[in-house]
Amino acid sequence: MTAQQPCTTASTRQPTSRRVLPAIALLVTLAGGLIGAQAASPEGTWGPARPETLDAGLEARIDALMARMSLEQKIGQIIQAEIQHVTPDEIQRYGLGSVLNGGGSFPELDRRAPIAKWTELATALHEAARRPMAEGLPAIPLLWGTDAVHGHNNVHGATIFPHNIALGATRNAELVRAIARATAEDVAATGIDWNFAPTLAVSRDLRWGRAYESFSSDPQLVTELGRAAVLGLQGEPGAADWLGPRRVIATAKHFVGDGGTFMGIDQGDTRVDEAELAAIHGLPYPATIDAGVQTVMASFSSWNGTKLHGHRYLLTEVLKDHLGFDGFVIGDWNGHGQIPGCTVSDCVAALEAGVDMFMVPENWREFRTTMLDHARNGRLSLARLDDAVRRILRVKHRAGLFDAATHETRIRSTIDDHSELARRAVRESLVLLKNNGGVLPLNPSARIAVVGDGADDIGKQSGGWTLDWQGVTGTNESFPNGESIGAGIAAQVRASGGQVHLGENGLSEFKPDVVIAIYGEDPYAEGHGDLESLEYQAGTREDLDLLDRLAALDAPVVSVFLSGRPLWVNPHLNRSDAFVAAWLPGTAGGGIADVLLAGADGNARHTPSGRLPFAWPAEPLPADDGSFEALFDFGFGLAFGDPSSLDRLPETDMAPRAVSFVEQDNPVLFDGNAQAPWRLVLRDASSQHTIPAEGQIASTTGEQPLVVTPTDRRLQGDARRVNWSGSLGDRVALVSREPLDLTALVARGGQLVFETRIESGAPTPVELVVECGGADCPVTLPMSALVADTHNNWQTVRLPLACLGARGVDLSAISSLFSLRSATPAAVSFGAVRIEFGNAPDTGSAVCPD
Repeated sequence: MTAQQPCTTASTRQPTSRRVLPAIALLVTLAGGLIGAQAASPEGTWGPARPETLDAGLEARIDALMARMSLEQKIGQIIQAEIQHVTPDEIQRYGLGSVLNGGGSFPELDRRAPIAKWTELATALHEAARRPMAEGLPAIPLLWGTDAVHGHNNVHGATIFPHNIALGATRNAELVRAIARATAEDVAATGIDWNFAPTLAVSRDLRWGRAYESFSSDPQLVTELGRAAVLGLQGEPGAADWLGPRRVIATAKHFVGDGGTFMGIDQGDTRVDEAELAAIHGLPYPATIDAGVQTVMASFSSWNGTKLHGHRYLLTEVLKDHLGFDGFVIGDWNGHGQIPGCTVSDCVAALEAGVDMFMVPENWREFRTTMLDHARNGRLSLARLDDAVRRILRVKHRAGLFDAATHETRIRSTIDDHSELARRAVRESLVLLKNNGGVLPLNPSARIAVVGDGADDIGKQSGGWTLDWQGVTGTNESFPNGESIGAGIAAQVRASGGQVHLGENGLSEFKPDVVIAIYGEDPYAEGHGDLESLEYQAGTREDLDLLDRLAALDAPVVSVFLSGRPLWVNPHLNRSDAFVAAWLPGTAGGGIADVLLAGADGNARHTPSGRLPFAWPAEPLPADDGSFEALFDFGFGLAFGDPSSLDRLPETDMAPRAVSFVEQDNPVLFDGNAQAPWRLVLRDASSQHTIPAEGQIASTTGEQPLVVTPTDRRLQGDARRVNWSGSLGDRVALVSREPLDLTALVARGGQLVFETRIESGAPTPVELVVECGGADCPVTLPMSALVADTHNNWQTVRLPLACLGARGVDLSAISSLFSLRSATPAAVSFGAVRIEFGNAPDTGSAVCPD
């Protein structure tokens, strides 16, 4: 134990049940069960049954409406399509029940779409749904859902609040409720009716890539804050403004157990008995049902090997029948397709299990056809279909959507500025872990240097689910109402008469009195954020190298750590005089300066009040169940003036330095995201203009642009669809900043392997282009020589690197190993671009194309 004594007990294994076991045992005992005992019925583990409290008058109106609906309309109501893959005419023609915009999806594919474009699209979709179908069938209003998980985070110019993990550090339910209400007002202003929030996951393993979506590892804290979020979004049940014009429908997600998967694997398997499932992961749901939540989203994950989208016991017997949930269950993105025996376009089993509305973003037409066929041929229970439709109509009625004026009442020409509320949230979420020598708060009139790649990057400080599913970096212009952390510090220092220096260049000449280093995780979401080790920057150490360079300045160093979870940072703590866990604060970066910098009188203006919502690891490698020795306990956090003398921590567990791309056993270029040293870019035909394409959607300019959008191969967004709308010759390419020598890969029998789907008919005009420094580059290979003439089916292409050498490619200076080009209209998708050695089983031998 160190001199600071950050842990409150001698033996601390976190964040699994050992530390919270007494509270959990009490909860289970009150529910009538014991941990470790398999319950015989929901009553034994999920607490007392909650009867449905339905409005008889409303149910009668629904009865009358359903009597007029056709089978086709009922099937349409259980379908949710993505806005890029459906038109207003199709909404009306097929009677679809809902649309969504995925993370990084915008009207007209414009990331900077103004509010008017959002409301214009919303109006067109809603008006289409209100037009009666053929033969006088009734018009059913539409629901538009969005992931506004920390503010209206898909909309240009919106206030981005701290992620849930930071709000968990505030312990402030009133603040969470206020943020949810502000978010609801912004969502409603754009004509959107429904928010896929809050996340009620009780994250038990910090390796999980969604840990920052969880308020805490403590189920009681998640329950308290999750309930507050529902009340903020929807209003108080029974109040005049419940689901009123400035409110939106909330979603409790993801039912149930997504935060407890084995080894923290996203969409993995939660291996616990029912008592533990109910007491930990299920605890928040009854509270949000009591708070009136109208939708529940099924989890991608499994419980003891059974996918939740197909789990009738949990979705129907527990959630609906026992807990009395009378809203509807929405599936997650193509989640039904993961049930054994199902596909994305064919899954009766999920409907039978209790999924009421299917999120089928792209393949909804095929899904509609198969479900109609099943219904007409007796393979689909019409009673169960009616139950799903009834639940959907019930929620639409409660939300006032059958009143045509509701949509017009909601929309506004602007969204509000909530920066002061966001700034307050940032201040209250900061957790001070180290303050040796009382270095904080800082004298703002001093000479202060601000360094690190998080100092001036609003996208990085906001994290995933910010203008893109996987987040953005290096695009401060995308946040016109935001402030970077460094800019907030600089403004306050200059206003106080101090001097500030931004960046490392010229730092030694500046001779700072103190250095603030701002660094941390780059944005990620879901499975892309899964880790094997909790060591921060395991093997790369760019930020540790920065701290080593700062040591030469002989000035105190204050680290501001940006992250979606606690990580093993012993080396960084050792090199910092003060260390602040800032989480993912969002666009109000100035809130950090409010705490770090003292007032003119030398006293703190805002003392840090945040407390850890998760324990902080003392070791980089957790056990399989996610447990680890804690350096700082759950609930730890220093205030200014608290005794702080953290001794040097062990660094012996550091991973070896990472090997280069060429030295890796399984080199990957793209797996849903480009992997270092590669970047995904778009280039015009002349190659004079390069556009970063790391986001989910990107396009070149002009009337006939090259457009890249996300698509799914195995997981959500793990592939890209490329569409050439004109004869431009533009390219999408994986490029390296510096030419790479790949000759060693040839000697190892390396093959360029990628998965592709031709979507524009065969033969395709698309070409694979390889770029290098030699005179014979670029080299082009027709895709028709690499793939079979099959339309709309995924295929694996295997191209020996030696073939490229035989065609004159200079493999010692490769700048792009994978680039696609077409001179005529075409469409193709690609994913999983990698290097393999030898022949993979069941794929046949790689051959050189003619």
